[in-house]
Amino acid sequence: MQNKSYKEFSQIYDLLMDDINYEKWTSFIIEKIDGSRKILEAACGTGSITRLLAEADIKVTAFDLSEDMLMRAYEKLGRNPGVKLLNQDMTNFKIDDRFEACVCCCDGINYLTENQTALFFKNVREHLNPGGKFIFDMSTEYKYETMFNETYVYDDGEVFYVWENMSDECSNKIDMEINFFVRDSSDKYSRITEEQTQYIHTIKNIVDMLKSEGFSNIKIYDDYNNGAGVLPEESLRAVFCAEKL
Repeated sequence: MQNKSYKEFSQIYDLLMDDINYEKWTSFIIEKIDGSRKILEAACGTGSITRLLAEADIKVTAFDLSEDMLMRAYEKLGRNPGVKLLNQDMTNFKIDDRFEACVCCCDGINYLTENQTALFFKNVREHLNPGGKFIFDMSTEYKYETMFNETYVYDDGEVFYVWENMSDECSNKIDMEINFFVRDSSDKYSRITEEQTQYIHTIKNIVDMLKSEGFSNIKIYDDYNNGAGVLPEESLRAVFCAEKL
């Protein structure tokens, strides 16, 4: 059964993500997939990247674990013949098709343990054509060390929330509890409590896992900016581009 809080969370997800430059991310992706017209998107959420890829005449098969997120993606996308939405799990998805590229945005792998991440990479490889591109991002160790060690309070008049983080250094994970208070049309506030766990991955471990699962030509970028190379120490988001051998 779907987690009730996560179902409610999907109702305000786009409000919380409105600072993300999806157009910039999508332009970067389109440049790196180099003409690929058939893409798999993992952990698509409410379909913001999906919609922009489809508008670029790219056929997208997108999946997410949350049925409610997919419902909101469907509302955003409508009956688009170039998009297929599926309810699948990143660790064991199985789709009877092969793709020219796969993308996974918004820290999808930070919700996976190291073993689950290896399974995800394996599944991606099995669904790509030879030479297929794999692009994904993750929050960096620096981000967790500097931004996830405090309690945050946010208020924009419509949504007020308190975000608390509890770190577990032994297992390299962050447990988060976010209490949202959302104002409705009658000027009353309803409370939504969201609990999540994110896992901290090192750049080296991710690169090693990619190589182990049969990916090559691995390049790392800082937050969807061009200029691959050594990731700045203060980078908050690492973006990986790799190819299936």
